[in-house]
Formats: sequence, structure tokens, C-alpha cells
Amino acid sequence: MAHHTDHALLAEFVKNGSESAFAALVARYVNLVYSTALRHTNNPHHAEETTQAVFILLARKAGSISSKVVLSGWLYQAARLTAANHRRDNQRRQQREQQAIMESALNVPADEPWKLIAPILDEAMSALGVTDRDAVLLRYFENKPLAEVGAALGVSEAAAEKRVSRALERLHAMLTRRGVALGATAIAGAITANAVQAAPAALAASITPAALTATSLTSATVAMTALQKIAVTAVLAATIGGGIYAAKQASDAHKELRELQAQQAPMVEQIRQLQTSLTDATNRLTDLTAENSELKSGRMEVLKLRGEVTALRTQLASLQNGRLETTNGVGETLHVRTFRINPRAFLEKADSALGHPVNSTPTQITAGYFASKGIKLEPPKLVYLNTSNALLIARATDPELNAIASLLAESTPAQIHIMARFIEISRQGFVMPSVIPWMKDNETTGGTAILSPTQFRVIRKALDQKEGVEWLTESEVTTLCGRQTQIRTGEDAAPGQPPASAAIVDVIPNLSADGYTIKLKATVSAPETLNGEVNMYDHQTLLLSTTEKTKPDSQLIVLLTATLVDPAGNRVHADDELPFAQNEAPPQN
Repeated sequence: MAHHTDHALLAEFVKNGSESAFAALVARYVNLVYSTALRHTNNPHHAEETTQAVFILLARKAGSISSKVVLSGWLYQAARLTAANHRRDNQRRQQREQQAIMESALNVPADEPWKLIAPILDEAMSALGVTDRDAVLLRYFENKPLAEVGAALGVSEAAAEKRVSRALERLHAMLTRRGVALGATAIAGAITANAVQAAPAALAASITPAALTATSLTSATVAMTALQKIAVTAVLAATIGGGIYAAKQASDAHKELRELQAQQAPMVEQIRQLQTSLTDATNRLTDLTAENSELKSGRMEVLKLRGEVTALRTQLASLQNGRLETTNGVGETLHVRTFRINPRAFLEKADSALGHPVNSTPTQITAGYFASKGIKLEPPKLVYLNTSNALLIARATDPELNAIASLLAESTPAQIHIMARFIEISRQGFVMPSVIPWMKDNETTGGTAILSPTQFRVIRKALDQKEGVEWLTESEVTTLCGRQTQIRTGEDAAPGQPPASAAIVDVIPNLSADGYTIKLKATVSAPETLNGEVNMYDHQTLLLSTTEKTKPDSQLIVLLTATLVDPAGNRVHADDELPFAQNEAPPQN
């Protein structure tokens, strides 16, 4: 299927479940995804795990990927975000390794271009706009000729050449600001020769069955391949004898869990979540035992994790002896409820409220925080926090569960992703699309509009095809509901020179009670200050425009797209889940 296009293979997989079509996509892009993950994690084992996770995500999302999306760009972004999440989850454990990597990167000889570029390449790539990033990936990462680049981007070969050149210059400018003293030609050659490395030979063969198997599981369950299980057992046997006993405990817990699932049908979901938590604890124990030769203090951590495994087995046994609804010694009816939360935000608040207790597990901090609020969950009541899957499981009375829900709502505000695009338009000889009434004939000095996703795509396409339009920069930030954040442009000026067109945007997003309407307050500080405060639906775009005093013949346009995202950075609502007409704006007040 080598001659088939990416989207033809995706369509075959979605329609017929074709394993060969999906395997062809894996073979085509496994090197790109693995290399991106490897640059982020600097660990081949973690890079392989990230690569599998990206293709599992592709299998799940295949039916929702638009035919206009460049698949290599989609996979690159997914690999970058997945690797970043993996790195954040392991940040405390890997602090020493990360510091060593940073120090070694500073000592790279200046005559080795790739060693200078590699540590900061993905950071610079992420700062590029989507179109520029796709152009660089197609031309220099995949080594495609300009004709194929143009076909993928939907433009002519000449336009593709111009777009690739512009994207390379912007990448060159970003790398120069970060201390890479190389020309654009040298950067392009280094990326072409080194950016995509060959993934391990067995990785592609293991991804396809893992991804296809994962699509039938719940989002909270991660399957381990037989090779991974053998590798875990080998590490435990080779590093510390005590780990063998812990692994046996984990295996016994899995066996008990399978028996419990067969006997207690109403409790299958709760047991599956506890099984995932047990697997996570066992995997962390494996990592700690592997580091035991270097970190003597790791023995204490191993003992602590053994205690967590024992506690999980106790919880499983208590569930096996009870029902979904149980009664404690004082006649209270207990229920089991699962909450999806932002673990980092919740633990920061709970840890601060308890005065930063030492040597406490996330579950212990959670129980202590609830107790400080008057919710005492003593046996047979219980609470468990799974930080890896962002799940909190509690067994308590209905009033106590409702109180927990209120505390979690206060502790984990919604996350909103803001994408800001800054555009400079020459007013002479340029006419904006008619979708923005107040910009007709370019006679207005400023204005505000709310754009639906469809309207935004129309404007983006029109601007890409017009002369006299300069996309200054694209910046993105994820912030919490109600928190002020700032986005800047004008950073591309030559060293020592004032920015050609500087603008600062202060934004404060707030989510309404309906869960879909975002109240966005934005202030653009440029030569001409412009304010906007509107109600807009999830994934709509606020357009702000003002005339630049230093350039009276130019119009500065700022496009702000606000999207609700979950803790992993994925959209909360798909387009077909939004209960409103996409081309309408909510009532303004």
C-alpha cells in the first residue's frame, strides 16, 4: 500500500478495520514519531512507550481526522504533547538526569551543528505556526520534493517553495536567538541528515497490534505487550530480590481481580480502575528497583510502594466482600463514585492546606485534606487517588460524596487553551473577505468580531492567498479559568533593534455555568490600545483589529481562539457535541 495516500489508508482503516492499512501508516511515520519522542524524553525506552501511545491515539481518533489535515503534522504534534506529558509525570524522579542533560548540552562543541540544534529543535518547531511547521516537516524531515509538499499543503509548487523558504527563515531566526550561530542552509542540512532516526526494528511490528487492541479498551486501561512484561520481570530479577516478592503480590492481585470481575458484575468499572492503579504502582516499583544501584535512598521508596500495593490489595479484598452499595456498622449506606480531576492542581491545593506534609503519598494527602474539611473516610469508607489516569475513587455516603464533588470543583478549575495569531495587512489594494462586515473596503480603523471555526478557515485561506499580508507570529498558552495570562509578538526584530510591530495581549478567560460559553476579556497594547470583552462558544475565535500609528497604511489584526481542554491537552468537546449552531455567537451581556 506504499502508493496510497495517508488519508486513503486512514479511510480504509476506519471503514474496514484494515490492519494492513494501519500497519502501512505505522511503517511510514514510526521513525518521525520515535525521533520526536526521543528528543523530548532522551530515553529510548520512554520514547518507545510514547510512540506506541501516539499510534494508539491515531487508531482511536482516525475517524475524526479531517482530510485537510497533514498527517505528519498531526503525528508530530501528538508525539510532542504526549512526550511532554510523560516528562511532566516523571519530573520529580528524573530531576537529576534532566539537570545533567542540560549541563551537557551547554558544552557541545560549536563545530557539530546537529548537537547544537537537537536540544532546542522541538521548542523552536512548536513556536512556528501550523502551516510553517507542516512545511518544514514535509520538506526537511520527510525529504519530500516541492511538488509533493505543495500537494500536501494544497498550493502550487512555486507557492510551496516560497512557503518552505519563509518557514526555514523563521526557524533560523528562532534558533539564532537561542544561541545557534549557523546559517539557514546549514540548519536545513543538519535537520535533513539527522532529524529522523531509525526506530528500533521491533517497534513498528509491536505498535500495530497494540494500537488495534487498545481501541477496544477503556481510556483508563493501558495494555502491556508480552515483551514489556518479560522485560519488567527480568529487571526485577536482576536488580533486587525484594522486587520479586512485590511483583508476585501484584500478580496475585491481578488473579484476585479477574475472579472478582466474574463474580461482581455491578462493580466491574471500579475494579478495572483499581487494577490500573495497581499496575501503575507496580511499574513505578520496577523503575525504582532499576535505579537502586545508583540511589541508595531508593530502598525507602520501594518499601513505600510495596505498602501502596498492599493497600490496593486490601481495597480489592474489601470490594470483593461487599457490594456496590454497602452498609457500615452504624447503618449508613455507602456508595462508590469515580471522579475525573486535574491531579496536579488538586494536590497543590491539598498539600498547601495541610502544611506540606513530608513522606506522604497522594492518597494519604487526599484523605488528610478531606478530613480537614470534615469528611472522614475511615474503614469501611475509603478514598484512592490515581495520578496517572487522573481518577479519584471514593466509597462513602451520598452527602459525603456530594461534599467531595464540591471540593474537587473548587480545586480543579477548567483549563482553556488560547491560540493567538498576529497579522499585519497592507491596507492599500487589499480587501478583507465579506464575512467581516466592518472590514469591507478597509475603511475602518478598528473593530471586533466573533468567528465560527468555518468562518475562521475562510479568512485564513483568503489571507494566505493575498499579497500584502504578513503573519507576524502564532503563540499559544494554556491557562486556568479566571486566571490572567499574557501573549506577546514583535520578538522577531534584529538584535539591538526595536520590534517592527510589537503588541501585547492580556487575556482573562472565564467559563460559564453551561460548560460551553467562554467569557473572554482581551486587551491589545500596541501603538493603539484596543479592548474586547465578549461571550463566545468553545473553539470560536475573537477577531480584534486596530490601525498602527507608526504604519498608517497597515492594519494589525489579532485572532484569539479559545478552546476548553482536559488535563492531557485534548479538546473537551468535539464539534458535533456542542449544543449550538456553529455559525452563531452566544448572547452578549
